[in-house]
Amino acid sequence: MLFLCVPGCFAGIFTKNFERIQNKKDIYISVIHKSSLKEYLTFYDNRPYAGKNTQNQDGADNKLADNFLLYGVPGCGKSFHVESEYESKITSEQNKVRVVFHPDYTYSDFVGQLLPVLKEVPNAQGENEEKLQYEFVPGPFTKIIKTAYEEPDQQCLLIIEELNRGNAPAIFGEIFQLLDRKDNGESKYGIYNADIAKYAYGGLPENQGKAIDVIANTPIKLPPNLTIVATMNTSDQNVFTMDTAFQRRWQMKHIPNRFTGDSLDDKTINHVAKHLPNSDISWGVFAQTVNKKMHTANLGFGGTDDKSLGVYFATDNDLDDAERFAEKVLKYLWDDAFKLGRQALFSNCSEGLSSVIEAYEDAAKAKIKKQSVEDPLKAVLVPEVYSEMQKRMLELAAEQPQAAEDEPAEAAEDAEDAAADNPAQEPASEE
Repeated sequence: MLFLCVPGCFAGIFTKNFERIQNKKDIYISVIHKSSLKEYLTFYDNRPYAGKNTQNQDGADNKLADNFLLYGVPGCGKSFHVESEYESKITSEQNKVRVVFHPDYTYSDFVGQLLPVLKEVPNAQGENEEKLQYEFVPGPFTKIIKTAYEEPDQQCLLIIEELNRGNAPAIFGEIFQLLDRKDNGESKYGIYNADIAKYAYGGLPENQGKAIDVIANTPIKLPPNLTIVATMNTSDQNVFTMDTAFQRRWQMKHIPNRFTGDSLDDKTINHVAKHLPNSDISWGVFAQTVNKKMHTANLGFGGTDDKSLGVYFATDNDLDDAERFAEKVLKYLWDDAFKLGRQALFSNCSEGLSSVIEAYEDAAKAKIKKQSVEDPLKAVLVPEVYSEMQKRMLELAAEQPQAAEDEPAEAAEDAEDAAADNPAQEPASEE
């Protein structure tokens, strides 16, 4: 392999990865392989930033650094999306922090606060004795800031679950200003907070030997290797509203509530097809029919989309137990989603929720004991809704044989295409 003949340390760059090509107009064009880009920028480039330390830009995937807010109906898969798309990419546990906002969560919980601690301090006689001292105890935000600055070549992640169940603008306080980011992920504007600065910057190598007052006056910024991901439900009760100024600093991502489609994984497909306890109706058909009824019925309020049943609103365990299903799903539909129009879904609304749950559980027990063959859902839903569910189940059953017939034909077509693209070689003739 040939080397580029340039003086000194430049000789380490191969001509394979770095070339200068002269075109017909005698203009030289530099061609650089991505594996040698850092060496080129550090040693050979003559632009103003040549030779500067680019470790932080190269080491961490700064394109991920931003503020993401995932929202959708309860059970649509927001936390799963956080885990698969963000958390799984952070290999070190110390580089990620998860918090949950709630009505009693405060700025002090999130950022940190002065708390009394017992410490041994020397007295007038030079002996150590325990005295009550006040020290800054960092919160999760300050801890992840410190980690991100101490490990600039590693991606760090702050996860905030249920963002709007707490008073988010009050919890963030002046940190709200840091959510405005530059293209490289760093905060556009800094804030001054002596406690955060001393904790986050005090241990950095470049600050060794500096006066603590100097460190305390260093502006706080979100580093370009820190991503913040938050989730929120759009239909929770007693949640705090977030103003436009706060929301616009987040990259909003709607998580769709999908029961069908090619994008579903095997786990979701099996979950959707799972039948309700002692029922002929699958969870997917039940949820989609109820959601459709919710949108078409006049329930006396606007955004019914926010009340929809999410694909994972009920877990597999909920679908295995009639009591759990009744207490979780039927109770939610009665108390919340159909609160202003229960007669659109439930067949008997005169005696309250307890009679609905008891009727469903009694019908489920009777079917288990083979005292009845009636579907428990039929005992509590209006006939029109249950009939629609039955019709949809029959349609799905009719579609399955057709899908099974199509698969061999598709496989045969794929095999023919593969054979056409890669024709078999003729066997060698015998001598």
